[in-house]
Amino acid sequence: MRHLVFGLLFSLLVMPAQAAWDNKAYVEKAFELIALNNEYDDKDHPVRKWHQPVNVWIDHRVGDKELHTMLVRMHLAHLSKVTGHKVQLVNTLEKANLRMVFTRQSRWQNETLELWGADKSYPFRGAICMAHFSVTKSNEIRRGLIVIPVDLARERGKLFACVVEELTQAMGLPNDSNEVFPSIFNDNTKNSVLTPLDVTLLRLLYSSKIRAGMLGDTALPLVSAWLNANPSWAKESKKLARQSEFVTELGLF
Repeated sequence: MRHLVFGLLFSLLVMPAQAAWDNKAYVEKAFELIALNNEYDDKDHPVRKWHQPVNVWIDHRVGDKELHTMLVRMHLAHLSKVTGHKVQLVNTLEKANLRMVFTRQSRWQNETLELWGADKSYPFRGAICMAHFSVTKSNEIRRGLIVIPVDLARERGKLFACVVEELTQAMGLPNDSNEVFPSIFNDNTKNSVLTPLDVTLLRLLYSSKIRAGMLGDTALPLVSAWLNANPSWAKESKKLARQSEFVTELGLF
């Protein structure tokens, strides 16, 4: 019993304190970490977001077409509701500006190089799925690619999480950070659906006053002003998070 008590005390000491996600200063820092940084470099970046509709085409290169389409459709509907931005499936590649490829582990690296450019450096090692986007000179997102090796993602229990996280990052939230909790952008948590904090970050990014190309010293005061002007933001974000079909139809949390 004595060892058990000491073990419990030790685990409490080493566990991170539960984050106050609904604290205004915490959200401002989370926005800076996730929206104004990149996962694979340590540079400061401007705001990147879509100003035109996001048209997603699914490139099925493996089976389970209906399942994959359902997962994508459900999450796109939630993203559209949360952001107020038009995000939709299209039925041809010609209409699309975001291509989503469901493929196999044996092919996904070569297909990424083929579809996005062999002259770029990709952190394939340890990755389960990937999202890429390109921006204009004003940092408006104009084109994107998501590649999911389905067999690898299933093997790691991450197929569902890959769909949610990569589509969300392709909206302009490209970084991961263990400092942001609870969030799909934290690799040490088991969140697979958008948390209220994630919803808040999307709402901030797609608020009308935040524009692509804004640097942190311009965007962050606007983030603060938005939070002050919307005192019910935390309650609204909780409600929006629960409106995902993953929650209402599939019972996922």
